[in-house]
Amino acid sequence: MKYKTAVVVFNSILYPSEKKQKRKTKIHLAKFIKPEVDRKLLEEANSIVSIVCGTDKIAWAHLSRGLSVLDWQQESCQSFMKGGYLASAYLDDISSVVSRIPAADLFVVEKAGLSLQHTSLYPVMVHLRTVEAMLFALLGPRREPEDPPKVLNMMRTAVGRHFGLMVGETRTSGVQTVRQMMTDSATQKTPRVSFPHNLLVRYRNAFQLGARNRGEELCDSLLQAVAFYELLSE
Repeated sequence: MKYKTAVVVFNSILYPSEKKQKRKTKIHLAKFIKPEVDRKLLEEANSIVSIVCGTDKIAWAHLSRGLSVLDWQQESCQSFMKGGYLASAYLDDISSVVSRIPAADLFVVEKAGLSLQHTSLYPVMVHLRTVEAMLFALLGPRREPEDPPKVLNMMRTAVGRHFGLMVGETRTSGVQTVRQMMTDSATQKTPRVSFPHNLLVRYRNAFQLGARNRGEELCDSLLQAVAFYELLSE
C-alpha cells in the first residue's frame, strides 16, 4: 500500500465511528453504465442478470426489480488463464455458462478497472477483456444500429462506493455485506434483499472469512445487481 492508502486504512480501523458519520457521496447510475443508454430503458427492466468474471470462473445473479433473488450461481471455467490462450477453449467454456444464464430484460457485466501501471496484472486485464467481449457477443441478440443494447457494463468502483467498500482507489471484499444480507433475509420481515430458502441453505457456509475461496465472484455479482436497482431508484 502507498502512504495515503495506508492512512485511510488505519484511520478506518482506529476511528470507525467517523467513517459512518461521513456523508455518503451521491452516485449517478447513468454515469457508470456503458454504453450510454436512455434512462427509460434501465427503468423498464423488471429483472436483470448481473455477471462477474474471475480468473477461473463466472458468477451471475438474477434479481427482480423488488430485489428478490431469482437465481444465483457460478461456474468454473477450466480453460481460463491456463497455458497458452486458445480462443476455441474460451468460447466453449463461456458458451456453457451462457446456456445456463436465465433470460432477463438486461444483462449487466462488471467492468473492472485495472491500472496499466501494474504490469504484473496485464495478463489478468487481457483475460477479463476477452471474456467480457465474448459475453457481449453471446448474450446480445443481433440488432440494428438504432436498437437499444441488452448487454451493458457497470463500473466495479461504482458498486464499491455504493456499499462503502472502497479504501482509497482500492475495492475491498463484499463478503461481509452479502452475509449480512442473507442473515437479514432469514430473520427480518422486510429485508433489503429477499433470498429463497434453497439459496440460503446452499450458500450458508460459502462465504467464511479467512477461507481460501470465499466466493468473491458470487458476492460481487449479487452486490452489482442490488446497486443497479438501488442507484436507479435514487
